[in-house]
Amino acid sequence: MGDHILSASTAIILVEPSHPGNIGAVARAMGNMGATDLRLVNPANPLHPEAIDRATRAESILRQARTFENLETAIADLERVYGTTARERARHDRVIALPELMEEWPTGSGKVGLVFGRESSGLTNQELDLCSRLMRIPTFGEVSSLNLSHAVMVSLYEIQRLEKPMRQDTRSSDPLADVDAIQGLLRHLKESIQRTGFLRPHQETEIMERFSNFFAKANPTALEIRMWRGVFHRMDLKLEGLHENASSGTTSMIASARESQDDDPT
Repeated sequence: MGDHILSASTAIILVEPSHPGNIGAVARAMGNMGATDLRLVNPANPLHPEAIDRATRAESILRQARTFENLETAIADLERVYGTTARERARHDRVIALPELMEEWPTGSGKVGLVFGRESSGLTNQELDLCSRLMRIPTFGEVSSLNLSHAVMVSLYEIQRLEKPMRQDTRSSDPLADVDAIQGLLRHLKESIQRTGFLRPHQETEIMERFSNFFAKANPTALEIRMWRGVFHRMDLKLEGLHENASSGTTSMIASARESQDDDPT
């Protein structure tokens, strides 16, 4: 079988999978569809006999899987990350159905990740905030949730259909920023606007979530991230200069007042 888009460009990330059999079944689904990069966040034993048995001939994927302590570390090197959700959420502008996602699937050589949550409760809001977009697999019956391995298989099948010629990314010469770079930008942004007094404690969560959504939808390149970091750095220097001038002015006023007192003949 020839080269696969998935094997080179898509990572499957499972967050706290609790059943070894499910991990093995996911590895088998990946083997069916040509994906090999399996990442596990605080998993059950991926080499448990049940996992190996369910993986069938995809045991090598289990043995090569990498484990991480948290999702942020697991996705740090990825350019785009799609988090799966089965529930209706307030973040409607970030949720996209799987078939529609295929229309905007990134091209180029960068790595993309699909994140699947816990069997019982899915991904937390904090984990979803780390994702570029949220992906929903449409269902048409009374049960909206899918078995973990089934969700992985359906997703990989849809992506693998992109083996046909895809649209060209007009910015392909400028690689997309990875997740670590975007998170670094958001931390820098938060620190900078806190200095201005714009970010008030009771608004912090909502405002930073809106900024996160904005940059996720913007699909920024690495160059654009560096440009924004440069803007914030200049803003930081300006604020520091204003603070120093204000401090210097206050010191001068105090010195002048003391001199006036010393010159007072009374």
